[in-house]
Amino acid sequence: MIVSSEAIVLHSRRFGDSSRIVTLYSLDLGMVTVVAKGARTMKSSFGAALEPLSHVRCTIYHGRNKELHTISAAETVRARKRVGGSLDLLRAGLLMCDALMRTQAREQPDTRVFELIADALERLEWVEESVAYSVSLFMRLALAEIMGFGLPASPSPVSGVVRVGITDGVARSDGEDGLRLAHSVYAHVLSVLAGEMREIPEHDQIDLEGFLSLYFSHHLDKRIPSNAFNAMR
Repeated sequence: MIVSSEAIVLHSRRFGDSSRIVTLYSLDLGMVTVVAKGARTMKSSFGAALEPLSHVRCTIYHGRNKELHTISAAETVRARKRVGGSLDLLRAGLLMCDALMRTQAREQPDTRVFELIADALERLEWVEESVAYSVSLFMRLALAEIMGFGLPASPSPVSGVVRVGITDGVARSDGEDGLRLAHSVYAHVLSVLAGEMREIPEHDQIDLEGFLSLYFSHHLDKRIPSNAFNAMR
């Protein structure tokens, strides 16, 4: 079956002497893995379309009951030139792509998920570099909402430490059950949920990554590490 679809390139790696294995989140197919034959040759028609974070329109030869399909064409819909030139923006984009790769089942398309990653990557093209991490945080909190375990943005208690319920996401006082976050760190969560993109210090980012890893891991019943964050620190 031949499928023409818009897609976001989540990951790309070398395959053989001249090809690439590419993971896409497709509007019509969901998350799929494809082989781009000859993509690394000088005469390849793919150009830079299969670089991570690219928004493309592609043609996929989709084989039933196969894990690896073939992509025959890809045309860039939206390049990520500014993102590619900034470490902060690039890291934020890769965090979002990594989140999809670790949380989404293969070939189960969801228009909301596609629009979320496409819009978040587009936002990175114009925001200040200093708030790039908060865009990735917003995207992942919104992804949790789509998947059915979003945080309710409950007001933080007066105490300096917040306990966020791992099951319901409700903020509680220290001493109760839940994932421990400093009051100042939980304030970032509340502001981002309210749509405010702000600069988040790296030491707070580390705490937030640990929280997101535990929260997603609990709800998906599998380990969801923050490898992309640690790799680019």
